[in-house]
Amino acid sequence: MKKLILILLTFMPFLTKAQVTLIPDPVLEQRLVSLGIDSDGVVNGQILTADAQNTTQLSLESGHGTLTDFTGLEAFINCEEIESYFNDIQTINLIPLTKLKKLHLTNSMLRSIDLSGNINLESLYIGNGLYVKFWNPNDIEFLDLSNNNNLKHINLYSLYGLRQINLKNHNAHSLNITLGNEQDFSYNICIEVDDAVAATNGTAPYDTWNVIDTQNGSHFFSVNCALSVEKFVTENFKIYPNPATEYVAIEQKETKDVTLQSVQILDSSGKWIKSVKDNFNKIDVSNLSKGMYLFVIQTDKGNKTEKIIIK
Repeated sequence: MKKLILILLTFMPFLTKAQVTLIPDPVLEQRLVSLGIDSDGVVNGQILTADAQNTTQLSLESGHGTLTDFTGLEAFINCEEIESYFNDIQTINLIPLTKLKKLHLTNSMLRSIDLSGNINLESLYIGNGLYVKFWNPNDIEFLDLSNNNNLKHINLYSLYGLRQINLKNHNAHSLNITLGNEQDFSYNICIEVDDAVAATNGTAPYDTWNVIDTQNGSHFFSVNCALSVEKFVTENFKIYPNPATEYVAIEQKETKDVTLQSVQILDSSGKWIKSVKDNFNKIDVSNLSKGMYLFVIQTDKGNKTEKIIIK
């Protein structure tokens, strides 16, 4: 019996050791220390998981240095509000935070975000701030909010790359959406909904939606944004000849608020060959080997891919 007690006492510290969550970014951990969240008060690459789970609000501005890694935030499962300003983050995992109601991520380098698990989200602000010009514009092109049915406020101002928003399945009593930017070019955002006609006409259930197009912003509704963008590009541009030997021309049929930005040429396997940013009316293909190529027509309204045969 004494031997058994001794063995239990020997292993007891390991059995009772508290769970920890790794925080690889020292700037983030220092912020957690300053907020009184990291209870050990030491920047050592980890916090008690219990500390994270006891947190309901989190403000992460850049006053203590620039954050580059948000690894560890997934442990804050009871957090209801997160605000982050002027941080160099490109990805963030918030899927486990099912209680999250308010998310403000401004002036970041965010390239993608998955909000499918944040079903209680009510307020979303992803942009670069109303009063900040040309500051690290986000590279997000597509935003899927089809699983966030409780959203009431969506502010996407200054998301210069944004082209599509999926708002299918939304039955919110009211929804306010802010779009636009401070750059010198305009763009048209496709909002994917269940009934494009009703949304366009402002009839139920979209009669309580309010889409605000600020400077240089515009939008349209569609049940399938991917097909709508492709159709729009097809209607505005003609590419010929096909097959081609010496050159390929891209002719703009109309000047209807659309700008051809570049053409990416890829081989049949998807390997990038070259980029064309001017002289679209005569793109030299004489040095390309015979075969099939993909011409990705990139416009400010979206992209379309054409198969071109080089003889």
